[in-house]
Amino acid sequence: ETGNNITRYVFTNSAGNNPDFLKSSSGLHLALSRENKFSKVFVYDLGLAYNQYNNVGDVQNIPFSYQTDFLGLSGGIGPKLEFRNDFTLMLKARGAVQKMINGNQFLQNHYEDLAEDEQFKGLRYLVGFSLELEKKVNQNTFVFAQYQHLDTIQFGTSSLNFVPSTVSFGIKIQSK
Repeated sequence: ETGNNITRYVFTNSAGNNPDFLKSSSGLHLALSRENKFSKVFVYDLGLAYNQYNNVGDVQNIPFSYQTDFLGLSGGIGPKLEFRNDFTLMLKARGAVQKMINGNQFLQNHYEDLAEDEQFKGLRYLVGFSLELEKKVNQNTFVFAQYQHLDTIQFGTSSLNFVPSTVSFGIKIQSK
C-alpha cells in the first residue's frame, strides 16, 4: 500500500505544557503486509512499513522543519464485514514498532542530524486504528482505500510524541 501521512508532533516541555509552535506536515507512507483470517469474521495483518513523519514550525519568527524516515513492523486485527457488490469494510486495532533510519532538523539555514537526539533515537511504539473499504476486482484481486490514525506510546524520558493520520490506497492479491 502507498499513501500520505499527515503528522502532528506533540512536544511536552519541562513545565508540562504543549507549545503550539509545531505544525502538521505531510510525508510518504509505504507498507507491504500479509493478511490472514483469524476466524470467520476476524482478520489480522502483519508487515513492514516505511513512514516519513515530518513537521514544520517557527519560534519567534525563526522557521524550522523536521524530516524523518522510520522503518518498522506494523500489524492489525479486527472484523471484516462483507456487503453486496463485493464490498468489504474492515475496522482494525493497530500497533507498530518503528525506528528512525534517517532524520534532519533544518534550523537557521543549516541541517542538524537527529540520529543522536534523545527524542528521536530508539524504538517508537504506536497504537491506534484503521478503517478500510475494499472492493473485489476479480477472483484473487482487491483494491482498497484506508484511513489510519496512530499515536506513539511514550516510554523513557522522551517528551516528543508523533500522531500520524494516514490515507492510503493499495491492491491486495489473494494467494491460494
